[in-house]
Amino acid sequence: MFEYEIRLVKNWIEKDSSFFDIASYGLKDRKASGEIILKQSNVIISGIEFIKTLLDEYQIEYEFFVHDGELVNKNTIGIISGNAYNILIVERTMLNIFSLMTAIATKTYNLVSRIRGTTKLAATRKVFPGIGNLEKLAVMHGGGDTHRFSLSDCIMIKDNHIKLYGGVKEAIDEVKKYGSFTKKIEVEIEKEEDAFIAAKYGADIVMLDNFSPEKAKSLAWKLKQSFSDLIIEVSGGINENNYLEYVDDNIDVISMGKLTTEISYIDFSLEIK
Repeated sequence: MFEYEIRLVKNWIEKDSSFFDIASYGLKDRKASGEIILKQSNVIISGIEFIKTLLDEYQIEYEFFVHDGELVNKNTIGIISGNAYNILIVERTMLNIFSLMTAIATKTYNLVSRIRGTTKLAATRKVFPGIGNLEKLAVMHGGGDTHRFSLSDCIMIKDNHIKLYGGVKEAIDEVKKYGSFTKKIEVEIEKEEDAFIAAKYGADIVMLDNFSPEKAKSLAWKLKQSFSDLIIEVSGGINENNYLEYVDDNIDVISMGKLTTEISYIDFSLEIK
């Protein structure tokens, strides 16, 4: 787990320190310890598991007092110790990862906690290349649904697929040739008639894209009358100000790109002792 992400982050740390970090070079033979301090309250911690793996790469010992997914107030969340040079070159990247992942987890938690009913709140694939899995993991720690981790997690037929295949039915018929029974088929639709075509010809999930709350609820009800096992997702133009308008017994999933694209970093610091 994390092999790709660790390799990417280590490459960044090495690039950041270039040949060596001049300011820290004189400390390369010294030992040091420090406290990782959360400077805000009422946040959902995310990144502990990944940071442990990263610190192992630099032979930095650690003890954390909190777990991923835990609601935490400002406090010392962990202690690290080891080679002073390694601690200093890892410091900023480590704190940035905590800040990003905890911010996403906290935002997700705050939004999910306001939902009454069975509708799930999910992320989208609007994540940053290279660290998208970490962003999705943070969504999970906040109580949200990760949606797809990769293109292969689900057979998702989007608008451009439909155009290129020549129609909803044609697209579904074609992807069925290559997809396993283990993979669900999801179709993104923009018109009511296409939703019924998708459901009729084998879609497991229909995504209502850029529908108003009223139209989405109405169409979801109609679809469930004929296809009770159909999973209905809504997406497009949804944010923290309007997502609750889509919560409905007939809408299974609300996906929101802004879970990962519009966040306010959570403040962490490292204090050497």
